Amino acid sequence: MATMARWCFQHRAWVLIGWLALLAVLGVTGRTAGSTYSDALTLPGTGSTTAQNLLEQAFPGHAGDQETIVWRTSSGSVRAPAVRDRITAMLDKVVRAPAVASVTSPYSARGAAQVSQDRQIAYATVIFNAPQASLPVPDVTRVVHLAEAARAPGVQVDIGGPAVENALRPSVGISAAVGVIAAAIVLFISFGSLLAMLLPLATAIAALASGLMTTGLLSHAVTIPSAAPTLGILIGLGVGIDYALFIVTRHRSNLKAGMSPKDAAVRALNTSGRAVLFAGTTVCIALLGMLVLRISYISGLGIAAAITVLFTVAATATLLPALLGFLGKRVLSRRERRRLAAGGPAEPGTAGWWTRLAAFVQRRPAPLAAAAAVVMLVLAIPVLSLRLGSSDAANDPASTTTHQAYDLLATGFGPGFNGPLEVAGTTSTPADAAAFARMPEEIGLRLLGRIIDWTGNEGPVELAKLEALCLSLEGSIHNASLTPRGSGRFRRTLAGAMITLSGAILTVERAPSRRTGAKARKSGPKRPFTKAR
Repeated sequence: MATMARWCFQHRAWVLIGWLALLAVLGVTGRTAGSTYSDALTLPGTGSTTAQNLLEQAFPGHAGDQETIVWRTSSGSVRAPAVRDRITAMLDKVVRAPAVASVTSPYSARGAAQVSQDRQIAYATVIFNAPQASLPVPDVTRVVHLAEAARAPGVQVDIGGPAVENALRPSVGISAAVGVIAAAIVLFISFGSLLAMLLPLATAIAALASGLMTTGLLSHAVTIPSAAPTLGILIGLGVGIDYALFIVTRHRSNLKAGMSPKDAAVRALNTSGRAVLFAGTTVCIALLGMLVLRISYISGLGIAAAITVLFTVAATATLLPALLGFLGKRVLSRRERRRLAAGGPAEPGTAGWWTRLAAFVQRRPAPLAAAAAVVMLVLAIPVLSLRLGSSDAANDPASTTTHQAYDLLATGFGPGFNGPLEVAGTTSTPADAAAFARMPEEIGLRLLGRIIDWTGNEGPVELAKLEALCLSLEGSIHNASLTPRGSGRFRRTLAGAMITLSGAILTVERAPSRRTGAKARKSGPKRPFTKAR
């Protein structure tokens, strides 16, 4: 490390020119070649991948992402002539838009069930001709603009779906800028020198830019998801500033001890630089460990992050000593330079606010350790309410059209409507086809049977909660149903089940004992299922 640091310090102009040339080449190449990020999550050997392959084979051009245009009237029905004419004109434009394969309107016979029971909310399904990862963003935003153009007083129109979420996703540039500004403030307070503050930032930004551009070029050869640049920015800013901070801090201490700028930089790289090299290597190995999972999506994230960390270590070991050579003793504040000139060198760690703080902590270890533990426990309280799961449009900002569409569907068709299950299969005989068409109804009946058993084993359940459960189930199964006829049978069966189940619960609440109530719950509602089927 000492030899490399000394060479970079002495040939600082060439080192700087080399980094600028690297950034220019990567920038021009990246702009010419572009990037081919892919969010296709494939899990070989799983049922979801097999189902997707079946859809692509059986319905080429219609196996793309499905978006939903939802509208609600503040008064009246969505079937009112004025609303119908306005929405139909919009859907006619959407179906002719680029990348759109088909549109199913609630005003058609096929989509007649796409209207809520109160007739105030309806939706249309828009199927693109390719998965979200392969759709051009301008084609998706055009559909969004066409849908939003149909808004009018008393008519709310929103659109949601994975492709729309991706197209409307805010840029990470603002988040990165906020992070850089916050880091600059902290560094300036710590160093008291503008130039010393800029050194870690410049090193991190150079490494981050080169790493992100390399990741974009590498996406042509390796599957890298679109979230990789975001992950690279988060990790690159963190480790880039951190690694450079180690070396700059040691370099400043060496200057205060009376070393020349050259010797101070070489000593800093030969000590803190070794720690940076070891830490960066460890982080890269840990990130590349994602390759063991053999899932291309996750492997791409690990590769992109590892590339960013690799460039960070390279910039810290080469570009930073060159910049230290340009600045000389100006990495110290004016007050520190005057103090050094007047009082001479000082042993590291013998003066300063941090030294006094360390001495204070050493004198009172027990109470300060207890106070720190209490603070950490208080900060960790939200972990007790942590809920893990896959994010959807409900996690988008409340003002976005995707979140509004999510809420409209949940309001009109039940919370479960936003989480449908798609079932794909092959049939060889008419009996197989008939059994496949009956499957949504049978699944719904079995799930309702489990709900009945649950109410019998777990005690009384509020009627409102059970009705919400049934409504959610109705939305999910209806959305997965393959035929309007099967959907209608399930709706009628579900309605009868809810009435009987509601009576059973009322019987439970009025029963004199838990045993008698449990018997009524478990036996009362089961007869209508056999009759309805």
